[in-house]
Amino acid sequence: MQITPDDQEDADIDWFATDSNGHILHVASGGGILPESVAASQEVLLELHQYFLTLPELEVAEIVNGADEASSHRSVARYARRGLFSFEKTRLHERADTRYHLVARPLQPLLVTELPKPIAELLSRTKLPIPVAQQTSIDGSGIL
Repeated sequence: MQITPDDQEDADIDWFATDSNGHILHVASGGGILPESVAASQEVLLELHQYFLTLPELEVAEIVNGADEASSHRSVARYARRGLFSFEKTRLHERADTRYHLVARPLQPLLVTELPKPIAELLSRTKLPIPVAQQTSIDGSGIL
């Protein structure tokens, strides 16, 4: 089932993408517009969400912007502890604003090539055309 524009605006939806180097991103939508590839299937999004949250936690992630593990960034850091670069919307509930900032960086990044093939195929539907490892912010409008 597709995620409607109204549902996107009313929720903070966790979604996932890969970058040009095969790194994996977690993005908290903050009420923003989802990429078409993400909005196309609520079931795919749920499958990816469940997969990543069942991975074992690795080393403690690097929390950025002066936050610590006890802060409001705790929920997004859980993805970084599983190897994903974690971003959140910069201006919450400003639907048309597509800017996101880095909240947590994995110490040991997970690559799409390390995933089971069915999960990698689902994840590869949504791509950031640049490498994410050195980015502190991204523009969601560039995600395919």
